Amino acid sequence: MTKQEVINRLKNHRYKLTPQREILIDIFLNTEGYVSAKDIYEKVKTIFPQISLDTIYRNLQLLCDIHVLNSTSIGNNTLYEMRKHLHTHALKCIKCGHSFELDICPLDYCLNHIGEFKVLDHKLEIYGICKSCQNCRESRGING
Repeated sequence: MTKQEVINRLKNHRYKLTPQREILIDIFLNTEGYVSAKDIYEKVKTIFPQISLDTIYRNLQLLCDIHVLNSTSIGNNTLYEMRKHLHTHALKCIKCGHSFELDICPLDYCLNHIGEFKVLDHKLEIYGICKSCQNCRESRGING
């Protein structure tokens, strides 16, 4: 997703592009993978020292609500990532946290055959251990 696409999405949902939101957008556009709200807060705080963590959380939620960000939970942590496309599915490694985006929607068939229900959005996350982490575990003699 480009910065202009995010700005357009904000405008389409009648939200303003505030300086704080613009910094958030810039951070996500320059960050690969998922990050925590606290990590984002620390980055934004260097530019806006007066910003509160609550403001960060509210803006992260807004950006999720308008489908600019994806969020995922691992344990008690919620992590955020800029959506690359409007519709994504991912494999998530529970060891290193890396996300591997799928090129297909595994739910297409099901969603096209559910009758009178209009699906507005959906999310599929499959958790496991990536090949790199599997190799690391095997090299240390750890099973599973």
